[in-house]
Amino acid sequence: MEKEGFDMRRNNAGFTLIELAFVSGVSLVIATVALIQLAPTRAVLEAQSVSNLVVSQINYARQVAIDERRNVFIEFKNGNEIKVTRLELDGTSTVLSDLYLSSGYHYGMPSGTPPDTPEHFGIAAAVSFNGAVGGTFLGDGTFIDNGGVVVNGTVYTIGSGDSSARAVTLTGATGRVLQYLYVGGTWKQS
Repeated sequence: MEKEGFDMRRNNAGFTLIELAFVSGVSLVIATVALIQLAPTRAVLEAQSVSNLVVSQINYARQVAIDERRNVFIEFKNGNEIKVTRLELDGTSTVLSDLYLSSGYHYGMPSGTPPDTPEHFGIAAAVSFNGAVGGTFLGDGTFIDNGGVVVNGTVYTIGSGDSSARAVTLTGATGRVLQYLYVGGTWKQS
């Protein structure tokens, strides 16, 4: 009887190893499929993160201008840098923030001739505020260009490929900021 019980355990143990190998193989296949599916999702999240950075810096510059009743200059320069500077009453300036877009991202537009965003602020350049790469928020929250004129503008960002393209528009009179993603050749608000 003891020999019989021993044989059953050995058979059960052998069967368990086969089951374990099968389950491990299935788990490996599922994990591989999940990783393959995760890559496009990660790219979308990275593109949105870059757009969110642009929005947050615009909102930050505007809020500092309102809260401190100081003019705050924001510029989108060097292809991937966002610099926020408070203009002091004595004529000096203080850099409040100097950030860079995530690696692999820069100011740019989708390939070909992309359409303008629904705001229609222009597609003359990847960053355009009446031809400039930035402007100044006044203490009342309005956004002006170097000539003192209230200005609207758009900041376009892109990484690797058109699917990573994003646009951020700024309405100068109100400080309203909207985000868009590039889908199927058109800009859709995100």
